[in-house]
Amino acid sequence: MFTGSKVITLLNFDDTLTRQEELRRFPYELIDMRDIKGTRLYCGQEALDQIAARLGKGKRGITFIGSGDFHYVSYLLAASIACPFTLILFDYHIDLYQAPQGVAISCGSWLARALELPTLQKAVIIGPRPVSLQGIAPHYLAKLVYLPGARLSMIRQALKKTAGTVYISIDKDVLSPQEAITNWEQGSMTLGELLPALREITRQKNVAGADVCGEPCLHPLDYLRPAGQEAIRKNARANIMILQTLLSAHSYKKAS
Repeated sequence: MFTGSKVITLLNFDDTLTRQEELRRFPYELIDMRDIKGTRLYCGQEALDQIAARLGKGKRGITFIGSGDFHYVSYLLAASIACPFTLILFDYHIDLYQAPQGVAISCGSWLARALELPTLQKAVIIGPRPVSLQGIAPHYLAKLVYLPGARLSMIRQALKKTAGTVYISIDKDVLSPQEAITNWEQGSMTLGELLPALREITRQKNVAGADVCGEPCLHPLDYLRPAGQEAIRKNARANIMILQTLLSAHSYKKAS
């Protein structure tokens, strides 16, 4: 059991996580990002530098990012790993596109930038549709292992080809709408598939860190409506189950 203090970091870009009271019952550090301009979907270099400064130079344990619109923060978290590692990404989308001109990074391009990290040996991406790989540059595909789902037999085979150290990134849009509500098109994976996959990964590998995103973007009035409250409840449940699975893994180590 991992019991280090403040192993959980909540990034507050838009108040989506601060409303999840169950999540905040765990020891956590809250980093406020709301005043940084130009962060949703696309991020310029100045804003990216501000985010990196607030994250600090040290590695983090488990980071909840908020909306998938800010998934590019995973790049900064992965970049802090000094040793050779494999990125294991659960996502319904392939974030391997080029950022628009004048944009440093985006939620759709961060994986392409991460693959250029000298320490990142390989990326295992689990959950997207096969059609998502069409048009991806060959030099990116050479470092990718693609799995359409989270079957344990496929996970085990993929892990045989990876470094001993891994970083896990989870976008909850890989889950079915019955398990989580996001503001992106979603897959069909269940928590009954995701959680055993996480246990298998943490059983076999040294997990240097992990992050979770995929909170819904709600209007303030939505928080008062039954549908909005249900979205918060459903996502909080998924977050807690993911968190407990990672924290209970004996191989999970906080980076110091």
